[in-house]
Amino acid sequence: MAISNDIIQKLLPLLRPHMEDKKERRGYLNRALLNAAVLNRLDWDMPVDNFITDMVKKLHDFGEITSGKPALCALLIEIRQYVGVDKQGRIDELIVEVQTQAEFLPIQTPPHLLFDLLLQMDFKQQVRLVKTVMTLHRSAAFLVHGEPYCGQQLLVTRLFRLKPQWKNISPIKVDVSHNGVGRSIPHLWRQLTSWFGLQKDAEPNQIIERVCDRLLTQDVIFIFYTVDYMLPKVLGEWLQEFWEPLVEKVKTDCCPTPEGTHLLMFLVDNSGRVCQSNIVLAKQCEQPEYPRIPLHLPPVSPFPPDVLDDWLDMVTGFADVQMPAGLTSQVLLEKSEAGIPEFVYEEICCHCGHNWEGGLAKWLI
Repeated sequence: MAISNDIIQKLLPLLRPHMEDKKERRGYLNRALLNAAVLNRLDWDMPVDNFITDMVKKLHDFGEITSGKPALCALLIEIRQYVGVDKQGRIDELIVEVQTQAEFLPIQTPPHLLFDLLLQMDFKQQVRLVKTVMTLHRSAAFLVHGEPYCGQQLLVTRLFRLKPQWKNISPIKVDVSHNGVGRSIPHLWRQLTSWFGLQKDAEPNQIIERVCDRLLTQDVIFIFYTVDYMLPKVLGEWLQEFWEPLVEKVKTDCCPTPEGTHLLMFLVDNSGRVCQSNIVLAKQCEQPEYPRIPLHLPPVSPFPPDVLDDWLDMVTGFADVQMPAGLTSQVLLEKSEAGIPEFVYEEICCHCGHNWEGGLAKWLI
């Protein structure tokens, strides 16, 4: 339900003094919403009245930032601290009016179920290809990539569920954008030592030996996040120093096990830069260089209408899922900047009475 024009007209004179320039706008909204994803969708440079109107509508559509706390009310509560007693009373009245009109849905679909269903939205090409590669290769490396906010982390989470037994192991995760980890090879080696119970000054061959030892009894999965932060030269050297010797060691010294264990590596590129660099990638898993070089998976991209329609049709068949009647592919496209996956997840969660960033995203790998 759209917010009424009457409420917007009441908010304009209250908010106008606090939204005169870009710096003020960002200050109030960042403090109130704690960097919620909806802030990425605001046009900060609009004239003040246009900005307030657009912002109020988007905050209302976004819904709650925490249970029982609509984003718009959070902003009003923040601004209330900086006004006189007379305006505080008017803000209190508007908070009640916003909450009354909002008609936020009660939480009907269990959050874990909704998350599992979101995992099933598209990415079929990538999933099929990874499954195929795993039948052909014991060791496999993949580049997960695409445009920003297109669900790279959700795709990795879905891939991590391809084998039921993986729920009992922890992937070895390294965010190379954290504290300059991706700037040098020694930093990357040190990140891995703690995963294998080694001293920080452990030699690379000791880490490789530990990987092979673990591979005797279970799958070993490496996930390197935000590799687009790495200089192509550093990423290329890392693949040569870490991955290529590891693949060769597994091939020559690690006998196949009855369980058919796998060594996997996922490189996650959130901006699409790696494919535009000089990093050598495999386009097909049949190439003789594979798996010494990562396989270029199909890029993730915005969801087209038919994908959204198919997903909405699928979820209506679940007894425990309650989708709002007004939630259509057209609504999702309009509210997600033409199908950008992470914005689609936010809109679906909002309509179902959940919060994507503060609730469901915690289950991402």
